[in-house]
Amino acid sequence: MAERMKPWVIVGGGMVGAAAALTIAEQGYRVVLLEPKPESEFDPQSPHDLRISAITADNIAQLNTLGVWEDVIAQRAQRFDELAVRELDGPWVEFAGRGGAPLGYMVENKLLQRVLQSHCKKHPLVHFKTDGFSHLARTESGKRTVHTSADEAIEYSGLLGADGAQSSVRDALGLGTAGASYRERCLLVNVETSSVLPTRTWQVFSDQEVHALLPLTSHHACLIVYANHDEILALSDSKQELDAWLHTRFVPHIGDFTIQSSGSFPLRHQQVLTPWSESLCGGVIGDAAHAVHPLAGQGVNLGFRDVQGIASALKHCSESEAVTAVARALKHRRRENLLMGYGLDAIAKGFRSRHPLVQLCRRSLFHGLSRQPSLRDLIGRIAGGRLLSR
Repeated sequence: MAERMKPWVIVGGGMVGAAAALTIAEQGYRVVLLEPKPESEFDPQSPHDLRISAITADNIAQLNTLGVWEDVIAQRAQRFDELAVRELDGPWVEFAGRGGAPLGYMVENKLLQRVLQSHCKKHPLVHFKTDGFSHLARTESGKRTVHTSADEAIEYSGLLGADGAQSSVRDALGLGTAGASYRERCLLVNVETSSVLPTRTWQVFSDQEVHALLPLTSHHACLIVYANHDEILALSDSKQELDAWLHTRFVPHIGDFTIQSSGSFPLRHQQVLTPWSESLCGGVIGDAAHAVHPLAGQGVNLGFRDVQGIASALKHCSESEAVTAVARALKHRRRENLLMGYGLDAIAKGFRSRHPLVQLCRRSLFHGLSRQPSLRDLIGRIAGGRLLSR
């Protein structure tokens, strides 16, 4: 009973951290959520944010269970019904949802965070604190505490760090990482188009660059380019040069457009060596545990699947086994996270390779997919999270 009275502490109230807080609270456990910079009120009439996530069916089901998805849809989200990929000048290979169901929805991170944080503040078992994380401590008697930026000590039963790729909690837990820079940068540009955009997201592999589009409304989209780090930085200094550079690459696909906002960030693959510290009863989830290439937009979906693993673990264990069950679930999740991370690496390298044999294999793959509708249907269901949502 004494252990039951100690709360779970979650550091980081972003999409994954706030979802984890609600999930654990729904299982009957008290939660303290630390988020020093909570999202402000969301205005559906405001310009679109650059941080956008493609939320798939399995995670929509999870958000429905938490009672937040309808609030998201009511404000601003764009469904997409088709995913298409191609090599430059090659044929499109298209994947669609089944029976008219969307593959997913494009949602701004700040909106989803705002809705999740709002539900956390209303939940009777979640204590939402706008304090930051300072450090961890453990006494000789085994008492474990989180110390906040306000110098408050919170004794906890279990701890989760959801504080991003540069996680302070991960460092405090002594959890090492492995990874490397891609020597690339991701450029994001929100645009308004002259032509109507279909509800379709796509990627084009163009030699050493990848070009992608995320639909936001019928006349708004987020254009994405993965390219050389220094080239993207240089372009960012001149709006005129950036505009001309983007028009060369995207006008053939979407017609004329006007830039509304832009930004970029470096790309790095990073995986935690072990997601859990037995001595400090704490672990990491989301980007704190795995930062993968955004090529297929799977970053936030992997984080939500971490939360699904936690939910399943708590649902099938006794109260005294909760911490051990969550630790086991996160260790199990690491396998999928590794597979996804290195799988995306392989895809990125394969599509950029100029080796004649690799190029032949790529062309054969696209040709084979174009003639196999049942395989495209399966891939579409996987991409949309349909198999995982059952």
